[in-house]
Amino acid sequence: MAKLEYRLFNEKIAETIRIEIGRLRDALLFGSKEKVHKFGKVDITCDIATLEILLSDYILDYSEVNSKVSERQLKTRQEWHDYLTKTESLSYNECLLILLGVSPTLADLLEPKLYETTLRDEGNLHGKHLSLIFFQRKENHLLREKFGAEKIDTKKFINWALQSSLLRKNVA
Repeated sequence: MAKLEYRLFNEKIAETIRIEIGRLRDALLFGSKEKVHKFGKVDITCDIATLEILLSDYILDYSEVNSKVSERQLKTRQEWHDYLTKTESLSYNECLLILLGVSPTLADLLEPKLYETTLRDEGNLHGKHLSLIFFQRKENHLLREKFGAEKIDTKKFINWALQSSLLRKNVA
């Protein structure tokens, strides 16, 4: 029997997220309180360790040859896929992380009410750099326009993401 497998429609999205988080980490590591960065004044007290964890294979990366893929990357791929295939509903933040190629197990790192945040409320995120990165993504705005709820039915989410060319499915 063929196995259904979901993937990001455009894997560059995950690569872009990795770059943005790397820039934030660098700004926090090498910045000072006076240094101005894309994210405003850099707050050195931000949890750099959290960013390091996120960058250490919690973001999908299919560029590695199968023989060189780390165990953590394989686990991230499996977690990402399991959320799509083994759950009945997802939180808004889990859906957003799935669309961005990040392990949805890290959904608690984002602002809990991100689904309610509008462009008018963006200023509320300026102390929460990681949430701000994810908020500014096109995928966040598309997801909020379609669902805008704390909990989302997984099947409806998948169907919408497939129709919107955010996810694709392969039959292995």
